[in-house]
Amino acid sequence: MPSRRATIRDVAELARVSTATVSFVLNENPNESISAAVRRRVLDAARSVAYHPNAAASGLARQRVHNVGIVFSEGDDAITNQFYSFVVQGAMKEAIEQNYNLLFSYVAKRYGGPQDLPKFVREKNAEGVLFMRRVQPRMIRDIRERGLKVVLVDTFPAVRGVNSLRIDDARGGALAAEHLLDLGHSQVAMLCPRHAAPSVAERARGFRSVFVDRKLPFSQRANCVAAEALTYEAGYAAVARVLKSARRLTGLFCANDEMAAGALRAAREAGYRVPGDLSVVGFDDVVMSNYTDPPLTTVGVGKEHMGRRAMARLVELVERVDDHVRVEVARVELIVRGSTARPPRNR
Repeated sequence: MPSRRATIRDVAELARVSTATVSFVLNENPNESISAAVRRRVLDAARSVAYHPNAAASGLARQRVHNVGIVFSEGDDAITNQFYSFVVQGAMKEAIEQNYNLLFSYVAKRYGGPQDLPKFVREKNAEGVLFMRRVQPRMIRDIRERGLKVVLVDTFPAVRGVNSLRIDDARGGALAAEHLLDLGHSQVAMLCPRHAAPSVAERARGFRSVFVDRKLPFSQRANCVAAEALTYEAGYAAVARVLKSARRLTGLFCANDEMAAGALRAAREAGYRVPGDLSVVGFDDVVMSNYTDPPLTTVGVGKEHMGRRAMARLVELVERVDDHVRVEVARVELIVRGSTARPPRNR
């Protein structure tokens, strides 16, 4: 026999409130003042007993659609990008578990006004929107003016007064520098694109800060290697160029794992042993970093957890559990694998 479906009375008993209060919370009745503590208790109780009100009826009562969206900028590779694809996966899983439908959309690189808003926003077919990577502040303002909730995930440029989740990029850069210097490397540089996004610039700032704190010399010429982009090909080309020059380098921090993979290939083709002659550190801990030769030491962040937390925050805003503006920071950690070791002279 199938198990009995949970009722509103089950939720009320578990939350220690009346069925009317449960209805007010779940239907978001604007004429009733419910404390945040009671609201959270009811929502937790409903979740624990897997209570699902009739979607059509509750939607009519609340004028809600129970849809949220994820929006990308046109030409962005966030869905196929090895890092952001896992962030999206986490957001999707959280939306499903929270009983929300998830919509996807792209927007033009240049925002000309409300006519350029995502279709589901113009048609009021969503209650909240998650943005990743590149955003346009004017579009964010227009969406919020329409009453939709917004959460930004690792986006640029900065938009003040909006809930957001970002990576602790500066700490990640510092972890990479500390690791290489603690191993005994003195000829260390960071591989970075010439036109760095704010997140990469923060990694560079954190990397440099360790030299400053330890009163070690640091210069653009000695401690930075410029690349054309955050890609495998650009990483390969930049490192191949440096290793063919007279410049001496034993430790290299790459702005992401894709560039680091290119650096490994360039080192191998130039006759450098990794980590025997050159230690390499990446950033992101994408799946590929486990399978490079050697496996890549990298700075990792919980990508799927980031997506889950961002979506959970969006649901909190939609359900008015907590309307405060919060900027959350995703922690990073150093993951040591086979691409780093002490420099030859210290072995």
